[in-house]
Amino acid sequence: MSNEAKKQAHETVVDDSLIAAYLEENPDFFERHPELLQRLSVKHQSKGAVSLVERQQQVLRQRVQQLEEEITELMVTARRNEELFRYFSQLYVKLLQSASIDEVMDSLQQTFSEQLQMPALSLKFFDSPLELEEQFTFAADTHKQLLSKRFRDDSIYLGRLSADEQRLLFPDESIASVVLLLLGDKGELGMLAIGNHDAGHFEPAMDTLFVKQLQVLLTQVLPPLLQHHASA
Repeated sequence: MSNEAKKQAHETVVDDSLIAAYLEENPDFFERHPELLQRLSVKHQSKGAVSLVERQQQVLRQRVQQLEEEITELMVTARRNEELFRYFSQLYVKLLQSASIDEVMDSLQQTFSEQLQMPALSLKFFDSPLELEEQFTFAADTHKQLLSKRFRDDSIYLGRLSADEQRLLFPDESIASVVLLLLGDKGELGMLAIGNHDAGHFEPAMDTLFVKQLQVLLTQVLPPLLQHHASA
């Protein structure tokens, strides 16, 4: 076979009548391939309605609406992140200025309960030799049971708790989801627990930037305050 014959054999000639016949037999073609409508160039011969053009415009309007919704969602997220940044920045300053564990707790309560609408907060210290109020203490067996379940891979846990764990951390609240932060260089100091009534509020896939920063700061701030408490 000559080169010219081979070339002709590989070429498929499709004229307008074949395309028109195919579209007539397949009126849902553009429903199955809506992306083609955005690449078609169709000229109006009059102001009368042309179904293909109307469909093209509809697709473009839907795309514009989708983009507007995405932009709105991004703006809402940006505003929320800005608000969180402001609240946490204010909290960090207060924690650095705290002169006692009670002041630390008051600052945490103000930020999470009042500003972030988190209904429950619990700060516990592990096996502390200091004489602390009962609300700050954790018995060895109870906290070890909790740690063995929730902190196998990380020093931060986000998600749900069992009924026994809820009663242990939040005896006066019905908490559906939590973030738990181990405190101390090796998690030996204690734990901060923040709870929410919404079961989907704290999830494992959430970003942990702010709470990690809080975890690091509390690990630095609390030991001197505990020493001060011991010498008082």
